[in-house]
Amino acid sequence: MERDGGSAALPDRVVEDLLYLGCQGRLLEAVVREMSGSGQLGTAFADLDIDVRAMAIARAMRSFADGSGDLCHPGLLSPGPALAFGATPLEFLRHVTARGTSPASARAGGLSWHDTDRGLIGWGGPRGGTMTQVMAGAALAHRQRGEDRVALVFEERGALQGGGWHEGMSLSGALALALIVVVEDSFPPDSADATDLRAMAGVYGADFVSVGAMELVELYRLAADARQRALGGDGPVIVELRPLPDEERWALHDGLAEAAVADDTISERERVDTEAAATASVEHASERLGKEPGPSPEEALAPICAAAPPIRPWPRLDPPSPQARPVEELQGAAW
Repeated sequence: MERDGGSAALPDRVVEDLLYLGCQGRLLEAVVREMSGSGQLGTAFADLDIDVRAMAIARAMRSFADGSGDLCHPGLLSPGPALAFGATPLEFLRHVTARGTSPASARAGGLSWHDTDRGLIGWGGPRGGTMTQVMAGAALAHRQRGEDRVALVFEERGALQGGGWHEGMSLSGALALALIVVVEDSFPPDSADATDLRAMAGVYGADFVSVGAMELVELYRLAADARQRALGGDGPVIVELRPLPDEERWALHDGLAEAAVADDTISERERVDTEAAATASVEHASERLGKEPGPSPEEALAPICAAAPPIRPWPRLDPPSPQARPVEELQGAAW
C-alpha cells in the first residue's frame, strides 16, 4: 500500500538512511549542547540546531567515496548535511573540539572541513555568501569538464547581505549552472530584514521553493527533482528553509518513522535496529572523544598563511597578542 507522501514512495534503503541520519542528528545535537553547557565547548554551541530537513536535502544528492560525486558545503547547518555525505559524529566532535585527530589536525575553524573524496568543502572564514560564490565556481568547473555533478551550498540568510552571494548567483544564473543554494531563515525572524528571497531568485533566473514543515519524503523528492533540473540545464535553485522550533523539526523525523512502519516500507524491528545503530555511533563518538589527544605543538604552531607570528599555542587567534613569540622559538620550546 502506498500513501500520498508516504515513505513507500522511496526505496527502502533511502528511508532507512533518512531514519538513521535523523536519529544521529537528534542525539548529536543533545550531546553538543550538553558539552557546551559543561564548558567542554564554547557557548556558541549551546543552541546548535541540526535541521533534519537539511539532511533530507543532502541525502538526495549523489555522494561517493572516490571524489566523483556532488559537492557540498554544509555551512552553519553542519553536521547535518555532512553526515548525509558520509561524515561521522566522531569526525565532527573531533573537529569542533580541535583534537589532533580531527580531519584538519585542529588547523581549521568553522563547523565544516574539507574531504574532497566525499565531496565536502569546508570553510572557517568570514561569512557573507563567500561559499555561494566558491560553489558557483565549482559548478562551472563541473560544466567545463563535462561532469554530471551538482554543487550544494547551505547559507544563513545573512549571506544575502554579502557581495559574494550575489556574484555567485549572478554567475550561476547567467550560465545556468548546476548550483543548489539552501538558505536558512533566522529564528526568530529578523524584523529588519525585508529581503524578498523569491523575488531575488527571479532576478537571477533561479528556481525557488520555500520549505516549512514538509514531510521528509516529499522534501527528498523535491531536492532530487531540483538536482535533475539543475543538471538538465535549468540553472540554479534556491531553497528557503523557513524557521521551525525544535519540536516541529523532530516531529518530521518521528512522522517519517511512523509512516515507514505503517506502510510496510520497513518493519518495526528494522526501525528499532536503525535507531540502535545510530545511537551507538553517537555514544561511541562521545565516549571516544575523551581519549582523543590534542594537536601536537608542531601541528598547532605551523604557519597558516598569517602575516603575524603565531600565538602560543594557537596561531589563528585574532587580534594577535603583543607577547607573541617567533615561531622558530616556539617550535623549540618545552611543553
